[in-house]
Amino acid sequence: MNLPKPKTIAIILIIIGIVFIVLMFFHPISEIALAVAGLGFILSGFIQLGQARNSEQNKKQFEQLMTKLSEIQQGLEKVEQPRGTGVVIADVIGSGLKYYTEHMTKPKKEEEND
Repeated sequence: MNLPKPKTIAIILIIIGIVFIVLMFFHPISEIALAVAGLGFILSGFIQLGQARNSEQNKKQFEQLMTKLSEIQQGLEKVEQPRGTGVVIADVIGSGLKYYTEHMTKPKKEEEND
């Protein structure tokens, strides 16, 4: 489903506002209501134009951000993990546990000797 672009909607709103302003001159009884409605449509059209411009800028910034992120991702994929790090970590943990058990069992042996 294709929706109309925000600029198209803004132009249509401004045209409707101008039509209400023109109708104001032909219906003097309801000129205040038509003037307010016309100004409302015109202002909402200009607001829509501003938002369309902001959305285009945001889209460009989003595309730039996505290209930078893809470059970073490619750089991270190129970096290889060093091999054998699991063995080193296991050795450190094993020696730490060995030291801990030796240190904790010494006071018990000394107490038994006394």
